[in-house]
Amino acid sequence: MDFLVNLLAIWARLYPSLVSGFAVTISVALAAIPLALLGALLLTPLRMWGGSIIHAVTGAYIEFMRNTPLLLQIYLIYFGLPLLGLYPSEFMCGVIGIAMQHAAFLAEIYRGGIESISQRQWDAARAMGMTWAKALRNVILPQAGLRILGPIGNQLIILVKDTSLVSAIGVVDLTMVGKVSIERLAVTLEIFLAIALIYLALTGVLGAVLRIIERRVLERIG
Repeated sequence: MDFLVNLLAIWARLYPSLVSGFAVTISVALAAIPLALLGALLLTPLRMWGGSIIHAVTGAYIEFMRNTPLLLQIYLIYFGLPLLGLYPSEFMCGVIGIAMQHAAFLAEIYRGGIESISQRQWDAARAMGMTWAKALRNVILPQAGLRILGPIGNQLIILVKDTSLVSAIGVVDLTMVGKVSIERLAVTLEIFLAIALIYLALTGVLGAVLRIIERRVLERIG
């Protein structure tokens, strides 16, 4: 009982800082999500139909981004861009790093969805007189889109959790608020528990919204 009372007292004391950190976390996620989705839309056709050289380059980029730690990529952006004469804020470095990695994962999801459609679908569309582009737009992409709704949602939830890494370069998000509060109050478990519950609520709400969107899309088509 004493632990619970102490826990609530610490949370009440940290409430303004947690709200501020939560707002930054949301801002990072809202900035990174559209960039990742759009980046994947650019990478996918280059990866699938860009010719041998472009295919190799985009493939190498995707494999690098998927198989190296996100934290390392954020550090490379944060410390590397100034060497090129570019000085984005810590916030932007974090957003860019998160978006670049998740664009690579999403591009593979897009590609997998398109390649999962049977060749017979292509052949039937072409037999009806459709051009390749029209067959892709009207026949293949709608079917592929339905198959990748779930995986895209899962990837976006992972993206939201990955926003915690921006604290490593000084962005004052939820995780950074927790680190600073631990140093100031000399309390660890209660603070990390509060932050974990906030992330759980955030990803839970996002997951519920994505499931509603997926269900409505399926109902409209069905």
